[in-house]
Formats: sequence, structure tokens, C-alpha cells
Amino acid sequence: YWQVGEVVKMMESELGSGWIMHKLCKVYLFILSQRIVGCLVAEPIKEAHKVLSCAVNGSSDGTTTNEPKLTTLQFGDIRFQREVMRKAPSVPEALNENLNGAIFCEEEAVPAVCGIRAIWVTQANRRKHIATQLLDALRKSFCMGFVLEHSQLAFSQPTSAGKALA
Repeated sequence: YWQVGEVVKMMESELGSGWIMHKLCKVYLFILSQRIVGCLVAEPIKEAHKVLSCAVNGSSDGTTTNEPKLTTLQFGDIRFQREVMRKAPSVPEALNENLNGAIFCEEEAVPAVCGIRAIWVTQANRRKHIATQLLDALRKSFCMGFVLEHSQLAFSQPTSAGKALA
């Protein structure tokens, strides 16, 4: 149990202190070479609010408009018209742009079973699917007798990396 407390302290140094764990939480640890390299803290919930899609340049579907912008240059009697086309950002750029900033949720709550309070992986072990494996373990064991669907999970105030994972 003391190791869980130490891991939560480490998580709080990166994610903020005082909110990660309470007595109803379940804690999942990922151990690699006898070291804790990942931790997931979850709690039972009854409902959650869906996150609204982020917009890029005012578009709700995440794409930019390809409407040409005309610019006229005039040299004496000669006029040049230049079309400027804005290219839609590639997927990683769109993700980064959408993931930095405020989170907007729908007003109406939907049923949910499990709230992910925090999920954390040591910096040296990120991008190795450890967080995904923690989530899979949670889905299989959080409720005795059945596997939770992804739609039954809810994330609380994720970082940009957490949003990408969610």
C-alpha cells in the first residue's frame, strides 16, 4: 500500500495534488522489470458528460475551409490575382491544435460506470502502449462478471496526452 501512496505523490507532482485518489478508488499498477512504470486511478460513477468535438478555424468537423482568398497586385496596367489556399492540417497537427485548450462538454449527462481520475506512465516508458494496457485491465476487472465497453468509461480533466489516449 505504501508504494501506491508514493506513486500517487509522483503523479501529483506532474498532474496536480490533492484530487487524484480517495477511498472508493481502485488503483491499477503496471510493473516492468520490478519497477512501477504506470498507474491508473479509477472510481465508480453513474453518469458523465460527452466532450464536444473541437473546432479548427470555426469548423466543427476539424477541417479547414478551402475557400480561396484573392489578393490583387497591380503594377501599372497589369494586375496579378493570387489565390491563397489554406491546406487542412495533417492529423497530428490537427490533434495538437485541438488538444490544447478548454474542454467543452454536452449539458446532458449519459450513463457511465467508471471514471478515470488519472492515468500516468513514467516519461521513459510513454508511447509503449502501457496506458492502453492499463485501460484494458481496468475494463476486464473493474466490474465483476463483465467487461466494460469504452463508452462506459469517462476521463476527468485529461492533459493533452490523456485526451489523445481517450
